[in-house]
Amino acid sequence: MADYRIKGVNRERLHQSLSAYLDGLKRTSDAFMVYQAAYAYQALEYISYNEQLWQTPLQRIGNQTQNEARTMKGADSVNFDEFLVRLNDIQQELDGVIPSHSTSSTNRGVKSMNECGQDFLDCLNESLCFESKQAWYPALRMADVLFREGRFADFRRLVCEAPCRRDPTFQWGVCQRLGDLAVNSKWDAKIRQSAVALLGEIYRNDTVWGRQAIIKQWIIDILKQLTSTLDVKQTARAVLRRLRTDGDSTKQAMYQACLKAEPSSYPLRVALPPPATQSLLDRVQDTPDVETRLRRLRKQCLKERRDAIYVPLQAKANSQASIYDGFLLMDKVKEFLSSDRDVFLLLGDSGVGKSTFNRALKSELWNTYKKIDGEIPLYIDLTTIDKPKYDLIPKQLQREGFTETQITEMKSHRKFVLICDEYEDSQQMRNLYTTNRLNQRGEWNAKMVISCRSEYLGSDYQLHQKIFQHAVIMPFSVDQVQNYINQYVPTHQTLWESDNYIMALDRIPGLKSIVKNPLLLSLSMEVLPQMTRPGRHILMSRHSKVRFYDHLVEHWFESDQVQLEKQELTHQARAAFEKLTADEFTLKGVNYMKELAVAIYKNQHGTPVVEFSRSRDEGTWKDDFFRQDDHKQLLRNVCPLKRNGNQYQFVHPSLLEYSLALAVFDPSRMRKITAQNSMLVRRGSAGSCMSFEIQDTAEGEVTSVV
Repeated sequence: MADYRIKGVNRERLHQSLSAYLDGLKRTSDAFMVYQAAYAYQALEYISYNEQLWQTPLQRIGNQTQNEARTMKGADSVNFDEFLVRLNDIQQELDGVIPSHSTSSTNRGVKSMNECGQDFLDCLNESLCFESKQAWYPALRMADVLFREGRFADFRRLVCEAPCRRDPTFQWGVCQRLGDLAVNSKWDAKIRQSAVALLGEIYRNDTVWGRQAIIKQWIIDILKQLTSTLDVKQTARAVLRRLRTDGDSTKQAMYQACLKAEPSSYPLRVALPPPATQSLLDRVQDTPDVETRLRRLRKQCLKERRDAIYVPLQAKANSQASIYDGFLLMDKVKEFLSSDRDVFLLLGDSGVGKSTFNRALKSELWNTYKKIDGEIPLYIDLTTIDKPKYDLIPKQLQREGFTETQITEMKSHRKFVLICDEYEDSQQMRNLYTTNRLNQRGEWNAKMVISCRSEYLGSDYQLHQKIFQHAVIMPFSVDQVQNYINQYVPTHQTLWESDNYIMALDRIPGLKSIVKNPLLLSLSMEVLPQMTRPGRHILMSRHSKVRFYDHLVEHWFESDQVQLEKQELTHQARAAFEKLTADEFTLKGVNYMKELAVAIYKNQHGTPVVEFSRSRDEGTWKDDFFRQDDHKQLLRNVCPLKRNGNQYQFVHPSLLEYSLALAVFDPSRMRKITAQNSMLVRRGSAGSCMSFEIQDTAEGEVTSVV
């Protein structure tokens, strides 16, 4: 009732209906049941009533604490430090109205264990009355939110810094939540093990947490239950062994007694799977069942990412920013999702990992998805959507299997995070945020993360800087390359070990530079083992750089061909693609690379960047490569080129050199193009060509050992 801000409740009728039952619990010696009753009493105290302010002296305090409860559902936006300050204020005001358990708990620290056990029940019974608000209740409510949101660092801070941290009722609730966390397989094993360790810390540190015997017994009971729980049983057993010799003889005797006692009749709360069918209330109200379908979508997404390789990407504010001003891209996007901006532009060259990041972001958001009021992450491959500038969200939801009534329900009541991928390949030049009327009255409520190469952004994106935030992905560092290799080897079960790949990076000239591009790195991981005979491993010697690039480029075009087959192309683009496929797709792509490389060296003296103006360069050599007809555009898009405005260049200088080397000496024809070669020598380009060690194939073969 407090969570949903129910107001106008009649205090007398509400209390009378529950008092008879709850008052009966005052006489029990079962601490677990008394705690549950005290928690229920406090929950009732934080509901708004239909009384005037003068009717209760605690109304002002209630209003303040009620405001804390109201923020619980939106904990992502709550300033946690501010919450702690307000919690201290609440504690001080309550100390002036009712006895302070914080102070009295400190004094109890010098009493015997048995005396402290009785004090705990007395403390709980003080909460078993109306008109007696306690500060531990909003603290535990915040703990629940932090627990649910996976904010475990803040959860620990709350446990250690809350003004009511020595209140035994608060400690009981914290221990229960730590036990529930440790037994919940939804969370990462390390987090669950940390929860077990914190239970041990609360048990051992009497100076900080006091000597409440019943709290110590509760901790031992929880740890005993956890000794049979997968992923944490070893940690729980280790903690129990350390606690055996902790404290004086009285504490050790209590430990032994607890260890021999029967298991608790109140087991830890194991998280149950969500219901497979729609709730009865939703059926009666004829509410479209959205959550069941969303659960399936979430399960499918997390399954797809189970074995995916992901290296956290670094980014910078813009292309001119220094590499020393980089930041973690995932952190920056999460910061954006908590801000008042609506669009995040993710920029980067071809192959830098934009799509990989988008899929990782989708998985991250589904991992933390909250039922009912959570933002729905919706990944959209723009190349698969027909005319995405209109009705983008419903079109994607239809592809995911949602019905019209479900889509209407979500439009009215839910918020989305749109993760839009492949913008540059979707034939779009319009601002999708504007054309889809996002966040306008009666329209879809959504934030948008959209990735593309910066040159493909329409000019209208630059007109809305106030609602946009952007970042430019940086190339891989040496550590990121190492991280990728370490993940790749066990995932793909290759014949090579990580050390073999590292050695190849050292031995093949220029390879360390090219693998800074994540796509080229992933292709290199596939290519390198193919350069040795089966059953052999690379050791050292002269390696054929040409052979490596042969494999690399072949994989590049094969990958692009597969992607194009899946894309929604225009009729003209589809016809051009089918023609290229019929004429040997990879061969046509390689020929385009060779011809462009020769033209660059012939017409620009080797300057790698080509600046093209459609009006100024019409009819020139540049027009042969960069004009807008479907055939040339398709070839240009599948080749390893990058574009910055009206400037084009190969994604890496070594690919320009390789393409030139193929043009000068094509092993398939086994003859030199003497005229071109002499021209290149005159222009001083022979060094680039010869850097690829053009020589007899047998001589360039990789040496290996058994």
